[in-house]
Amino acid sequence: VLLCIFGEKGRKRKMKGRAILNELRYALYIMCHPFDGFWCLKKEKRGTVRASLCIMLLLTVLTVVESQETGFILNYNDLNKTNVLQLICSVWIPYFIWCVANWCITTLVDGEGSFKDISVTTAYALAPMILFHVPMLIISRFIIAEEATFYYMLAAIAVLWSGFLIFVGLMTVHQFTPGKTLGTMALAVVAMAIILFLALLFVTILQQFWAFINVLLKELSMRR
Repeated sequence: VLLCIFGEKGRKRKMKGRAILNELRYALYIMCHPFDGFWCLKKEKRGTVRASLCIMLLLTVLTVVESQETGFILNYNDLNKTNVLQLICSVWIPYFIWCVANWCITTLVDGEGSFKDISVTTAYALAPMILFHVPMLIISRFIIAEEATFYYMLAAIAVLWSGFLIFVGLMTVHQFTPGKTLGTMALAVVAMAIILFLALLFVTILQQFWAFINVLLKELSMRR
């Protein structure tokens, strides 16, 4: 009986693992067939939240590793002052704010995509950043300064490819025209700036309030 139970659990784990691999592999299909890929991503549920989280985790790990392991010729980071938490936030905070901003803007203009659709689509669109930066990390260990142009060219291709995929993905998810998609993306960038400003303002007010409380407590303790 125990063998059957553990065997069944093992089969379920294998099936789950294969399902996640298939979902991650679908990101490669989207890179080559973005219009059809994003359509199936939404209509046929080919993309999942867990796969998008895996992509973002891979991108986060790659960002941390790059800050430490990029060749010294191309690495301008102070390795003694590397803040892993700051690197993690540099990936997740822009991603989350972008999804919130895009969802807020597209909701006002009758976009069909939900917050889940936007977050999954954006994560899958960032797959080129992983695919290109892994060989870039390896290349950086061997190239010389005169060959740095090739490295930066690959970085530019990765950014442009991901940007194009985000554009196509949002256009497909929301069923917008190209012009309307560009407009909502521009407004989403403005909304991101507003959200960041309000967040910084809120943090500043909290810091000042906390400082006021500390001063007040010190004054009360001195009077006692």
